[in-house]
Amino acid sequence: MVHVPELLFSRLLEVREVLMFSFDFELLEHPLDPAEYTTPSPWLPAFTLPGASATVVGRDAMGGVYLTCEFASVGSRCCLHLDTRGHVVLLGETLQDAVSLLVALPYWRELLVESSSAGLDAMRAHAFRLEREVCEDLPALPEARVYLQHFLGFPALADPLGRLDELMARTDSVTVLSPHGWRYESPAARTVRAT
Repeated sequence: MVHVPELLFSRLLEVREVLMFSFDFELLEHPLDPAEYTTPSPWLPAFTLPGASATVVGRDAMGGVYLTCEFASVGSRCCLHLDTRGHVVLLGETLQDAVSLLVALPYWRELLVESSSAGLDAMRAHAFRLEREVCEDLPALPEARVYLQHFLGFPALADPLGRLDELMARTDSVTVLSPHGWRYESPAARTVRAT
C-alpha cells in the first residue's frame, strides 16, 4: 500500500461530509489495499496496476474509486479515478492535487465525456454552462469550495480546465488492467472512437 500523509488524511476526514455531498468524493475512513478490488463485481471496478503499489482512498456515488499509486521503477506517484465502466482518469500526482481539482471542477466527469475530444475551448464553454447549472442546483457550492480551500490550505487552481486537459493527455501513460485482461481507458478515448 502507498503511504497517505497522515496530516492531510486527518484534515480531509474532518471535511468528509462536505466533500461527499458537494463534490461526490467520499473519503474512506481507513484506506484499503487494492487486493479488495481484484475480484470483479457489478458495483466495484476490479483492477490491477502492473509495476505499481496503490491504496484506495475514496469512492464516488456510482461505485468508482480514487487511488493513490506509486510506480517504484520510475519513482513517480499519481492519483487516479476508476469507474465501473472501464474508465481511468489521472487527477494529479498527489491526493492533494486530485482533491484540489475535484473541488474546482465537481463536474469533471461530464466535461471529459461530453467535450474533451472537442478541445480545450469547447471544454471551457461546456464548463461555464455546467458551473451555472451546478450552482443553481447547489447554491451553497461556491461557499463550500471557498471553505474547503481555506480549511485545507489548498491554493485555488489558476486554470483547472487547462490542468484537467493536461492530465487527460497523460492518462494513457498509466496502465490499469481488469482481471479479465482488458485495459482501462480514458473516457475521452472512448468518446473519440464512438464518433
